[in-house]
Amino acid sequence: MLIKAHAGMDSTLLGAIAQTTCDGLVIEALGQGNLPPAMLPGIKDLLARKIPIIIVSRCFNGIAQDVYGYPGGGKELKELGLIFSNGLNGQKARIKLLIALESRMPLEKLEEMFQQ
Repeated sequence: MLIKAHAGMDSTLLGAIAQTTCDGLVIEALGQGNLPPAMLPGIKDLLARKIPIIIVSRCFNGIAQDVYGYPGGGKELKELGLIFSNGLNGQKARIKLLIALESRMPLEKLEEMFQQ
């Protein structure tokens, strides 16, 4: 599944996603890979359900990095276990995630795959 984050976004959409059979999620984040703090409860719930979450920048030629340490900042997201992907837009990251999930790739290998 692929969603675009926006300023002021909360966990409502993530809560709905948690009620589906979603196997993985790509989020086009703000700037260098940051999300609004109100999304954190939904993010944590999806991670607890072992749903991998990939972060890409929605900026043209943007690079997602774990730079900012505020709640919802890339540093915190990386520490929570979100996977940062560089060089891919949301659509390409979703296809890559679908291939990994279809091949039953272990969660531990996903991050390595997205760094290649």
